[in-house]
Formats: sequence, C-alpha cells, structure tokens
Amino acid sequence: MAVKKIITRLLLLVCLLALPVVASPEREEGAVSSQATDDFTLQLRWSDQAQFMGYYAAAALGYYEQENLNVALLPGGIGIEPMGAVREGRADAVVEWLSTVLISQAAGTQLVNVAQIFQRSGITIICHRDRGIVHREQLRNRTFSVWLNGSEVPLVKWLDSLRTELDEPLASARMIEQVGALEDWNSGVSDCVSALIYNEYWTLLESGLPLSSTTIFKFEDLGFNLLEDGIYVDAQRLTDPEFVDRLGRFLRASIRGWKYALERPREAVDLVIQVNPSLDRLHQIRMAEEIVGLVATDQHPLGLLQIEDYDRTTALLEGSLGAKNGVEQNVAHHAWTHDLWYQITSDEQSAFSIEVRYRLEEILSTRWFYILDLIGTLAFGIAGFVRAEQRHYDIWGALVLTSLPAIGGGTVRDLLVGGDRYPPFIFTDSTYIYIVLAVVFVGALTNFYRRSSRAILEQFPRIFLVIDTIGLAAFAIIGAKVAIVAQLDWYWIPFLAALTCAGGGVLLDIFTAQEPRTFKGIMYEEVAILGGLFLAAMLYFGRYVDDIERHIVVSIIMTFFLVFFTRIAIVRFGWRALQLR
Repeated sequence: MAVKKIITRLLLLVCLLALPVVASPEREEGAVSSQATDDFTLQLRWSDQAQFMGYYAAAALGYYEQENLNVALLPGGIGIEPMGAVREGRADAVVEWLSTVLISQAAGTQLVNVAQIFQRSGITIICHRDRGIVHREQLRNRTFSVWLNGSEVPLVKWLDSLRTELDEPLASARMIEQVGALEDWNSGVSDCVSALIYNEYWTLLESGLPLSSTTIFKFEDLGFNLLEDGIYVDAQRLTDPEFVDRLGRFLRASIRGWKYALERPREAVDLVIQVNPSLDRLHQIRMAEEIVGLVATDQHPLGLLQIEDYDRTTALLEGSLGAKNGVEQNVAHHAWTHDLWYQITSDEQSAFSIEVRYRLEEILSTRWFYILDLIGTLAFGIAGFVRAEQRHYDIWGALVLTSLPAIGGGTVRDLLVGGDRYPPFIFTDSTYIYIVLAVVFVGALTNFYRRSSRAILEQFPRIFLVIDTIGLAAFAIIGAKVAIVAQLDWYWIPFLAALTCAGGGVLLDIFTAQEPRTFKGIMYEEVAILGGLFLAAMLYFGRYVDDIERHIVVSIIMTFFLVFFTRIAIVRFGWRALQLR
C-alpha cells in the first residue's frame, strides 16, 4: 500500500507540473517574448477601410505583438498630408503612391520604398455613356475631373498617345482638379472622373447608377498605370540599426497580416469594422475583393517591389510634372530597397540581385548589342556555308550547315534552360532566320558565278577573324546572361557561355563526320568560359555599387574586350590548349 501511495502521489505531482503546459496554447511562430515592446507608427493614405485590411488584421490577430511591437495605425483623410507625418516625425512609415513620393522629393523629403503591397493599379476613368462616350475616339472636346499630385499622369500620357493614334487631335480635352470623391460626376460638371476600382466605382453602382450608363477605362489594362500603395520610410533613418530592426519586424508582421487578409477577405473586413463600426460592411467586402486582385499575383512575391513596375512609373512621370509641380525633369531613381524584404522572408537572395538581373537583360536588349549579336550570327553562318561548299552539298544541305553554327548553340541552350527561354529565340525573332537565308542566297549566287566563298574569305582573313571574334564575344555574354537571369548555379554561367559560342560548331562537325575541332587544342570555348566567369565576377559585386546601371555597362564592355583581344592573341601567337597524351 505504501508503494501504491507513493506512485499515486508521484503521478499527481507530474500532472500538476504539466498543467501549465497543457493549459497554455502552443506558441505560434514569432510569439511574444520577454523583450520590451517597441512603438511603431504607420500613417495610412486614407481613412480606415478595407484598402488597409492587412495592417488591421496584423494588429487584431496579435502579429505585431508577437514581434514585440506596439503599432499605431494613423488614418488619413481630407486635409491630412500622409508624408508630412513622416517628415515631421509623427510616423515611422507611410502608405503612399510612388508618384506622390517622387513629387515630394523636390521638396526635400527623401522617402524609400521598403515594401510594395499593391502590385496592380486601381485607377480608372469613368465616363458618362449617356453623353455619347463609348469608345476612346469619342473623348474629343471632353472635360476630365482628375486628382492631382501625380494621379493625373496616366490620363495625360494616355491622351498624348491618343493624339498620335487618332486622326483628329485631342488638344481640346480639358482637365480640372477633382474635388471630393464623386461630386463632379453627380453635378455633371465633367464628362469623365477619376475613380478607384475598389472605392468610388462601387460607390457609384451602390447609388443606383446602372453599369450600362458608364464607360470605364482601366489604366492597368491600357498600360499607363502607376505603382500605388507601398510602404515608405525616411531614407535617413535606414542608417539607424535600431530603426531598421523595428522596421523589419513591422514588415514581417504586416506581410503576415496581408496574407491572412488575402486568404480571408471577409474576416479581414470584420477586423477593420471593429476599428470603425460606421463603415458599410457590404461596400467594404466589395472593396476587399477588388483589393485582393490588386495585391495578389502569381508572378511576384507579396511585398516585393518589381523593378519593371518602378521603371514604368518613373518613365510616366519624367518630363510630365516639371512645370506644374517643380519636379526635376529627370525623376530620381533608386527610391527603393529590397534588402529588408530579404531579411524578413525565408527567400534567399541569389548571388545576383534582382536589379542586376533585370538591368542586365534590359541593357543587352538595346540596339547596339543586338547588332553585335547579329554580326556574330552572320560570321558563324558564313563558316557553316563554307563547310557545305567544301562538301559540294545542295541548297538544303547548305541551309542546314549554315544554321548549325549560326543559331544551333543558342537553340540548344534555350531548350536546356526552358522557362522564359521557351520557345527558343529563333521562334520569337525571325531576324536570325533571315540572316541564315541571306547567307545561303548570297553564297549560292557567288558559287553560281564560279567563285568559291572560301577563296573569297581567304583573301580577307583578318576581316573575317574580326567579325568572327565579335560574334564570339557577343555570344559569350549572351550565354552568361541567360544563366544569370534564369538564376542557375554559378557553374552554369561559363557552361552556357561556351555552349552558345561553340555548341553550333560542334554540331556542325558532328553532322559532317568530323571530330570537333574545339576538342583538339583549338582554344575557342575556353575563351567563352573565361568571358562568362569574368562577367559573373564583375556582376557579383554590383550589389556594392551605387550606380548599378553604369557598373553593368562597364562590366559588359570589359568582358567584350577581354574575349575579343584574348581570341586575337590566341590566333596571333598560335596558342593551343593543353592536350592529353
């Protein structure tokens, strides 16, 4: 009995000790620790509504508290300048449009985008259909009510494009500053008014206005949209490690809140209404459903600013606001950073930053490099045609052998990489096929007049060497670029550079029953490998420079000349690769 009592008491003691653990819910990731709570204030662009439901969800669900933050959400409204709260130190961050932020830079407010919540634009122009506005051609002599401070830019640019597209000018179109939400529409002062697809648009429909009496132009569909709700902070404060730490925790909790809101928009609306019970729930649900479409995309991670969207917005702004708002004609760039986004997410930043990959592809798509690429295609194609002439092939055989070195390596590369490289480049740009056809046509015509293409080339060996080497340098850079943009491991960079340059030549040798010459000591793909590795090394350090575009241009030029002069030196001095005995 004594033993039984002892066992019973031990079991009772274990149960008592385990009781707090059982009674306490399992701590969620990022649960509150014993650290002191830090204050953080976010200034919203407008009043409490579903437009900001992600932040309210993060607050109501305790996500901020789990990051040891006490977050205050300051609503905006008429007469409130959101960025003024940051400038005056009343807020740590602000939800704002990029157009407004760039305009404010002229006044000395240097804000930086640390997260981009809205990936699409909600700006629309709603016109009176009963006034005969059905198509864009009927916008002549119309009056537009638009919001200013950057919001009018899409309309200005769109009307400019219509002036050149339509037969008659739209110079008579008149814009006036929009007062309030829809007063100009209700009063009939304007033929068309600005509206947000998630707010004023639904206000009109809820007022009883039939949809059939309106004509809607969405700037998102027209390609003249701006970047809207992003999170901005004072650039000076990003040098403060304590602030950066608080900001990172705020962004991490906010993104969690937005993920919840996107998955459960109706529940998120209820959390917003808890803060402002006067809101109309049905209107807020409609707003939330539209917001989901503006925030969530399959292509881009939540909160990560896409550089192409930033460039499009700045391109729309440049030169269009200077006279009216005192903005410099060259809109400031780099008013954003990706660093915090990578710090707060589980995504690992690759060896080459998003901007390096984007700018590299953008620069190599310019006309000057495209011409170098075509020169290389021409030189490689000539080499293939000469082989066909030596073998006395017919036109079809000449066409195949001309194609192999000209486009074979790049085609095989694109088939291996896939993704954005599919379908291969030869199916998306017919210029390369035209070059191949031109080489075969001119070569056949030359042969018809009893002149050998090989004999002609032997008369100008230096010229052909230069042309061929230009192609080698251009192809090496393109192959390396494909690997970098596709975010492949580093060792694929020299491999794709070599494949782009020598892959077609190897195929040519195989098709004509010869041992590949590049395997027998002729240094060709080795030069491409050198170029690929050099370009990769230069671009890797791009994250540490301020002017990334200039750095990429310099890297490309240096790589081009490195490959070019290395190849010339190899031919000049007869260098050969080390061969196995």
